[in-house]
Amino acid sequence: MIFVNFKTYKEASGKNTLSLTQTICDLASETKVEIIACPQAVDLRQVIEVSNRPVWTQHVDAVERGRATGWFPPEVAKEAGAEGTFLNHSEHKLSIGQLGEIMARCRQAGLKTLVFADSVEEAKVVSKFKPDYIGYEPQELIASKTTSVSQEKPEIIRSVVKEVPKTAILIGAGVKGRKDVQVGIKLGATGIVLSSAVVLAKNPKEVLKDLVKGFK
Repeated sequence: MIFVNFKTYKEASGKNTLSLTQTICDLASETKVEIIACPQAVDLRQVIEVSNRPVWTQHVDAVERGRATGWFPPEVAKEAGAEGTFLNHSEHKLSIGQLGEIMARCRQAGLKTLVFADSVEEAKVVSKFKPDYIGYEPQELIASKTTSVSQEKPEIIRSVVKEVPKTAILIGAGVKGRKDVQVGIKLGATGIVLSSAVVLAKNPKEVLKDLVKGFK
């Protein structure tokens, strides 16, 4: 399982987001490895319209639809066709109280959740809210071009998997090739979540092909 976070990169916005989505769909169908596009909110509906795979959004808010100017209610994301949402990403951290409120709203809306954590301790805390996935990403390694969580923190991957055995664990931060995937899978992770390694690549499809080989 691979989650590709489009963030707000120009390379994955507007018309570019459709090209990257098609690449993801084609490769997922070809390899039978689940690859999930995660576009920014402004591109969500157009990605869903062209995708034959699940699509997730990058964030939702704990608000009721209606009088919610500037917010993104879970129901709106669900009705647009999103299957799930990221929460507590390192670039959009939440307090425990906020996370609890949003998780409750997501359950009501039928929206799956991937909650990020940067340590074993945080993973244990967020696991109490029973997300569908926990994404372990040590902040200091995010977007690293020289190393990865698999190389620098394998013992913590093992610890997170051990400490929250009832939740599927994804790994991220510097993940960029099949060896990173192989290490994570060997240690008990379900898959990976990444962004720049794919989105900013000269040939995203080739990068994804290499990552997929890590699941074989």
